[in-house]
Amino acid sequence: MGDDRITFAAVSEDTGSEYAFWLDCPPAGTGPPRHIHSREEEGFYLLHGKLELKAGGIHTTVGDGTFFAAPRGIPHEWCNVGEDSAELLTFTTPGGNEGFFLELGAPGDEPPGERGKLPIKEINARTPRYGVTYVESGPDAPTRPLPIGEGRGPTLVLPDEGDRRYAAGATYNIKAAGLATADAYTVTEITLEPGGGMPGHRHARYEELFYVMEGNATALIDGEEYEASAGAVVLVPWGVQHQVRNRTDQTVRLFDLTVPGGIEEYYRAACRPSAGPDSDPDGDLNRLTAAGRQFGIQVGTDQGSPD
Repeated sequence: MGDDRITFAAVSEDTGSEYAFWLDCPPAGTGPPRHIHSREEEGFYLLHGKLELKAGGIHTTVGDGTFFAAPRGIPHEWCNVGEDSAELLTFTTPGGNEGFFLELGAPGDEPPGERGKLPIKEINARTPRYGVTYVESGPDAPTRPLPIGEGRGPTLVLPDEGDRRYAAGATYNIKAAGLATADAYTVTEITLEPGGGMPGHRHARYEELFYVMEGNATALIDGEEYEASAGAVVLVPWGVQHQVRNRTDQTVRLFDLTVPGGIEEYYRAACRPSAGPDSDPDGDLNRLTAAGRQFGIQVGTDQGSPD
């Protein structure tokens, strides 16, 4: 997109149109004009960098590890105010909005080029099919939500915040769910301690994506084993058996997206509030299995184990 390099890891064709997911690497001083989505919920996780965010009543600068939820109907914009390029995980649900970038952008792996000069009016001539409207940034830019966004607002989750749960060597830190996302998605930061992991299971309704933020994970997906290092993306369609383990002596950190929302209630029902002083892997597995029956999650290791 001219001054911005975007790498798509999942588009609508990959996810049954449930979501799209990409890595955005904006150079210093760049960012999108203020815009409003009429049908998508959008989320951002700042892997690295310094962003100035403007949305609803929020106007602040954030750093590494911040999550930001932009509901549909809420005008928002951001700018990289750091000295170097930032790295920003971005997704929309449902999918489809990625078509805007694919239409206006150019394919290739080259570094970002000159900043785009296309006027807002000409951009908006291409956007109706993608459910987004761009407006001029500045002090007079619109701040009121569309009617579909009335009563809602953006959600900002700082690095140390979230609802943490623990089971079988894995910590699930729920970053956004429920009212914050209109039940459209759940974002969880999952930390796997050495030897820890998620048992083999399958979902009856959730599309899932893992982005490896740190370490080296072993994923077993539908009987196929993969080594996923930092920067790798793993897509798991609903109904597919999967398992993720940490075989190393270093921590593994995952960004986890599930669509639609709701899986957070499974974590709350099945996991302990903290690791506690005593390990209880058998008890953890029993709770994960029993609670899974209430949420359409079948826990079992019938496809084998990467251990």
